Formats: sequence, C-alpha cells, structure tokens
Amino acid sequence: MPEPAQTESPAIPFSNAPLLSTAEVITLAEFAAKRAEKFGAVIDTLTAGIAARASDAAKAAQAAGFPPDLQKQAATKTAAKARAEVIANSDKDRWDRIKELTAAAESLATVDTLFANPVTVLSRAGLGTPERSNFTAQVAGAGPTELRQLAAYAVATKNRVLGAALVSAIDRMPTKNRPFSAADLAEHLCGDETRAVRTAIDAVRTSAQRALNANRAFTAGRTNPLDTIKMALRSKETH
Repeated sequence: MPEPAQTESPAIPFSNAPLLSTAEVITLAEFAAKRAEKFGAVIDTLTAGIAARASDAAKAAQAAGFPPDLQKQAATKTAAKARAEVIANSDKDRWDRIKELTAAAESLATVDTLFANPVTVLSRAGLGTPERSNFTAQVAGAGPTELRQLAAYAVATKNRVLGAALVSAIDRMPTKNRPFSAADLAEHLCGDETRAVRTAIDAVRTSAQRALNANRAFTAGRTNPLDTIKMALRSKETH
C-alpha cells in the first residue's frame, strides 16, 4: 500500500535584515529618494559633458569648412569616444551609488514580511506582555456578541493589544461563525500605519530601480522602452 504523500509546511520567512521601525522606514524612503535624485543629476552631468564634447567637435569641423554631413559625423564619433571614456572613468562611482540604493531596498526584507497587511501588524501587538496575556484569557470564553462588542471597543479606544487578542480568539473559530472580520478590525487599528510603511518600502525599491534604469540608459546611450513602461506601471500600482 503506497504511503500517503507528505505535505510540506510553508517555510518561515527568516531574514538577517534588521527590523526597522515605521519612522525609520519612512526616513529611509526619503533618504533613498534624495540619493536617487542625486544619482540622476550625476548622470545628467556626465551626459551633458559628452554632448558638449560632441558639439565642440561639430563646431571645429564647421570652422574648418567641412560640410554639414561631415560635421555631424565628427560629432557622432566624438560622442561615442567620449561616452566610452566617461563610462569607464565613472564606473566605480556610479556603481557605488547604485549599491547604496539596492542595499537600502534589500534591508527592508524583514519589514516587508512583517508589514504585509494590517492583520499581520495587529497580530503581534503586545506579544509577550502581561496585557496581551490578560486580554487573551478574558476573551477566551466570550461569545459572538461579546466578541463583537469588544472589537468595537478596541477600535473606539485604539487598543491594538485587545484587538490582537480578539483576532487570535476568532482565528480558532470556523470562518462562518466569526462575529467580525479580522481584516476589518485590523484595518481600523493598523491600516494607516501599514499603508505608510508599504508606501515607503515601494518608494525605496522604486528609487533603487530608477537608478538602475538611469545607469542602463546612460551606458547604452538610449532609454530602454521596457524600463519606461515598467516604471510607469510601478508608479500606477503605488498610487
């Protein structure tokens, strides 16, 4: 008789990244945005330098009496040579800046998991505290009506620890018998904070991706239409 198939449990989302507070995540987003903006300014300066050298070459060809097509050819060749030189000379600085932004995005791995949604945030409120233990004991024998009233009270008093105990209590009940939605309660108690953190996470990741796209466009000498579309979609999703 064949043995029953083994069901694998989902892996715990372990991460070595530090857990940042809400304020720290928002500050990091502001920092990343400024760094990305500064990186864009660096790229603009390098690009302007290349364009200036190409323009000088065209003017020199014009002064020498060369026809317009040769002037353009001189500008194109000079621009290509200048771009290769500038890319090589700025490579380390550009990648140091990009690595700083990508490291910032990667540092949010733990925060991303723990702020996945309002229920996740609410569920850990007061963990390990006597208050959480007391509330858990008090709501253990409560009926549906009482649980619903306590949920309303938790929202009215902005008591996340009570809310967490209530979510834990109804989590053990059959879905159809739950007197209120855990998601609804969590939204009222933690929705704003969760959205603020998620917006900040998206902002940091967008800043890092913006820098990568700018660098790719600079080294290639042209913008990748696919990168532009992806950034537009990312912007639409986060607004």
